[in-house]
Amino acid sequence: MLKQPRWIGFLLVIVGATFWGIGGTVSQRLFQIDNISVEWLVSVRLLISGIIMILLAYFTKNNKLVFQIWRNKKAVIQLFVFGLLGMLTVQYTYMASIQLGNAAVATMLQYLAPVFIIIYLALSKASTPTGRDFIAVGITVIGTFLLLTNGSFRSQMILGTIGFLVC
Repeated sequence: MLKQPRWIGFLLVIVGATFWGIGGTVSQRLFQIDNISVEWLVSVRLLISGIIMILLAYFTKNNKLVFQIWRNKKAVIQLFVFGLLGMLTVQYTYMASIQLGNAAVATMLQYLAPVFIIIYLALSKASTPTGRDFIAVGITVIGTFLLLTNGSFRSQMILGTIGFLVC
């Protein structure tokens, strides 16, 4: 296997993060000014990105392997479960958060995901949280609170933040 230069990886991370940030801002404009529905945007985004990824894989890799997943029934089921419960759910909730609030708040709330992962692992007994986990969760929740409310306990946004965390 050929070793790629590290700068290519750094460049791809920067480009990906830039497009992701632009996508949130553009989505906010589409929801608020152009009255585009969340369902339509998420469907179109996932469909177009899926087609682009398949085409890229087909033309840059061994094209016989691209569609080989459809020969394994278990893999197809896993693909559909991941697509519907994973990608669709994440994309829909992120875009719905942008529509109901704004791109900045939706992004901040999305960064709470590791907190929910730690809680899930602790509840499912797959892993016992360590002291570092508790510190990370605490810092994450406090930081998100401060960013969303500017540290004001009187902020109207605090009720929404608490409501989101409880749900």
